[in-house]
Amino acid sequence: MGGAAATETMTDAAQRRNQPIHVLESASILTTLHPAAALTYAVSLLFLLMFIDHPLFLAGALAVQAVTIAALGRWAKWNEAMGFALPMSTLILLINPLLVRSGETVLWSGPTIPLLGPLFITMEAVAYGAAMALKLLNVLSLFFIYSGMLSPDDLLHLFSRVAFRSTMVISLATRLFPTMRRRLEQIRQIQEMRGVRFDEGTIGERVGKYAGLVEALLLASLEDSWETAEAMEARAFGVGPRTSHRRKRWRRRDSLCMGGAILSLAAAVAGAWEGMLLYAYYPALAPLHGDVKTLTALASILAGLLVPVILHWGCRKWTFIRSAI
Repeated sequence: MGGAAATETMTDAAQRRNQPIHVLESASILTTLHPAAALTYAVSLLFLLMFIDHPLFLAGALAVQAVTIAALGRWAKWNEAMGFALPMSTLILLINPLLVRSGETVLWSGPTIPLLGPLFITMEAVAYGAAMALKLLNVLSLFFIYSGMLSPDDLLHLFSRVAFRSTMVISLATRLFPTMRRRLEQIRQIQEMRGVRFDEGTIGERVGKYAGLVEALLLASLEDSWETAEAMEARAFGVGPRTSHRRKRWRRRDSLCMGGAILSLAAAVAGAWEGMLLYAYYPALAPLHGDVKTLTALASILAGLLVPVILHWGCRKWTFIRSAI
């Protein structure tokens, strides 16, 4: 057992060396999943969010994603991003009841507005706006899980044999904006150390300061692209047939996580086929709790999505599980 555990630990360390900085900061096994397992989990979650509008599912999915993000070690950054997303969600919650004229339960009626007619707000429109706001938070959280579990290099490795050029473009585009953001922050700090104050001066002076910032960012980006091209040429990119080597092997943890995602999809398909997950907002709200079959289907979906988190906490509490899976 000790030799196997040491071998697994060395394998994890070797795989973590190929991960980006934010992944290195996390000790979760979720960052060492096989790219196919991680992508299956993210895509399954995306499909579920696209096709299920049931309020209990949306609330449960957000809770599942929150604990998954905590397991990935990205809780602080997720909280920061939610601070920007909440105003957008609130805007959806406010605008939808004002524009949608459907629903039987009138909460408030106001004056008649030219071109719009009588103004009234229904409970159904408020509930639907709240559900869409919740869905927006879910989708934004999904991007955190995707970027935490799957690096651009993993994506390139996964699809390099079937669509290399397209995957190469996606991989470069995926790392473009995070790299530019880090570079911009570095340039800004350097400028501030040199005495440049971006929050002082007239509007024209501030525009000039930020223009210099953008100019430096453009030059740095061009230099990065030149270095990337040189590195690709040094590795004989485009010369002769491509070769590859497998860096990640399939393990039990990958089978368990993919199995959980497939279980969630199967439960969703079965529930939708029976009409249990089709929650009606209009003309009147359907009962929130539903029947036993609906609750069972929702619990099965969320349980499948929780499999990676359960594995993470199990490995933290009982270290022998990490070597076993």
